[in-house]
Amino acid sequence: MLRILREHATSWMLRGILILVAVTFISWGGYSLIREKKFTHAAKVNGVVIEMKDYSDAYQGAIKQYRDALGSSFSEKMIEDLGLKGKVLEDLVSKVLILQEGARMGLDVQDEELRRNIESIPSFQINGQFDPRIYERFLRLNRMSPEQFEQMQRENLLITKVVSLVRLNGGKVSEEEVLETYLFENERINLVFLKINPDAFKGEVQVNEVEIKDYYQKHQEEFRIPNFLQVQYLIFRPSDYEGKVQISLDEIKRNYDLRKERYTIPRRVRAREILIKIDREDSPQKVEEKKKKAEETLAKAKTAKDFSSLAKQFSESATASKGGDLGWIQRGTLVEPIESTLSSLKKGEVSGVLRGKDGFYIFKIEEVAEEKQRSLEEVKDQILQALRKEKGKAEASRRADDAFYTLFRSRDLEGFSKEKGVAIKTTGFFKEGEEIPDMGRNPLFHSSAVSLKVGEISPVINVPPNFYVLKLLNKKETRIPSLEEVKEEVKREAIGLKAAEKARQVVEDLLTQIRSGKSIRQMAKERGFQAEETGYFTRTQGVVPKIGPAGEFTGALSSLTQKHPVPKEVFQTKDGYFVVRLSALEQADKNKFSAAKKNLERRLVYQKQEEFFQNWLSQLRAKAKIEINKELL
Repeated sequence: MLRILREHATSWMLRGILILVAVTFISWGGYSLIREKKFTHAAKVNGVVIEMKDYSDAYQGAIKQYRDALGSSFSEKMIEDLGLKGKVLEDLVSKVLILQEGARMGLDVQDEELRRNIESIPSFQINGQFDPRIYERFLRLNRMSPEQFEQMQRENLLITKVVSLVRLNGGKVSEEEVLETYLFENERINLVFLKINPDAFKGEVQVNEVEIKDYYQKHQEEFRIPNFLQVQYLIFRPSDYEGKVQISLDEIKRNYDLRKERYTIPRRVRAREILIKIDREDSPQKVEEKKKKAEETLAKAKTAKDFSSLAKQFSESATASKGGDLGWIQRGTLVEPIESTLSSLKKGEVSGVLRGKDGFYIFKIEEVAEEKQRSLEEVKDQILQALRKEKGKAEASRRADDAFYTLFRSRDLEGFSKEKGVAIKTTGFFKEGEEIPDMGRNPLFHSSAVSLKVGEISPVINVPPNFYVLKLLNKKETRIPSLEEVKEEVKREAIGLKAAEKARQVVEDLLTQIRSGKSIRQMAKERGFQAEETGYFTRTQGVVPKIGPAGEFTGALSSLTQKHPVPKEVFQTKDGYFVVRLSALEQADKNKFSAAKKNLERRLVYQKQEEFFQNWLSQLRAKAKIEINKELL
């Protein structure tokens, strides 16, 4: 896993997350960057200072993301192994460089553009509509002013603009490159292989006390007992307040007037269809023939009294058996130009021939239900229920906020519960990274619990539909157990390692002999192993049949040819060691190239654009004056 994280931590996508997202998270405990020393700044980029607070926020945000993703497998050692401190700082430097270059290009973000961006963030919406109360609560809980958040978003948008503009300059690929990639990716190979499972050698190896002790000393972290936590939390349920809120008829009417569009039944049509299908492999000539067939069918449809009979006879749609009946169709459910065409037709009218994704369509309108505005009387109960839910949620949120500010100093959740009549729960001890009793695997709730110190309370947590304030009651700190506590487990692991080493020696010897020209099937027979074939597969499909995920040996698979059928290395997966040999090769079908060309070209363009951008960023770094506070790393 650590290898994968290292690889992905260097990608621009992940670095972008660290730059653009992580700084929005506020830490409530956890890993400290500054223990004894005081720092004035984290870095300077062409004279621009990266403040220590920005670095600390970004670092804590990155920690939180890894902790949420990995649960109990996350550790402080992993932070060190990943070089996370350096990567976060590198990302912040990249951010400054990109912003500086954006300013040099004369790019900016208009206020209206910023407003639209913030209002489009799903976390700030209810039923697809921006809710300023949620936005304000987010700012309050994260201790940010609107100006701070908006500046951060403005910078994010500018970075996006610069990155997009740079990438546009680096995306050209030739037809020869596309064809070469197509032939390689669609070439199919068949392998003969031997599988050697290390478990088969466990009975042949033993370990003594010295070896057990040595294994323990070298692998202590693997036996670490994680933190165990116990939390107490208050529950604020919107449903507890829905029946208590007062809603007047005037309020219902105001809601109706403000949101009339919600209570409008849009125009609908009941239609039938005839489809003349087009296949992906159809030549231009074949497509033209099918279009002519559709036009001939249309001529019949315009004069025929029974459209459904024509649909049964000529349509190639799944609806043909039902006479092409599509049922009632509401605007917004079909693609253009079919959508607008059907909207414009009257009852009894037949459309022209329309080109769609699957072929040529002809439609007839059987019935029309015009747009209708539902009256206040019709929707009064619906609005009442919606307002009750909305106000119940707002009241639960308000009371949770009040509780947090009340309890921030006293931290007496039990006393508050008794006084205010708020539900309270206390969990048993649970392992960090595992499910919280009665809460399951909720990342937000879990990360809040993990980040607290014993006795601390969390900000309000919204795990729909409820709001929570939690307190960390107890924490059994992570520790490395003594050898005596885990001796049997250590012994098993040491034996497993020794067996794996022996298995490795066997397969290395087999590989050497097979590379010298000996038959893999003959070698298998002599050693008592079973030779198998994978069957045909493409080198890039990610999974080798009967072996598993290609993973680390993708490169080795790419190098296999009929002239060099045996790789230089042994393959290893979680299931054991593999010795393989190319048995047969099947060339790609050039006739299918034209159908795949467009998507493949698009992917290659994207890859080249990404490579171009990374080179551009590297050049910026090389030319920039960058001063890093080395004491941080």
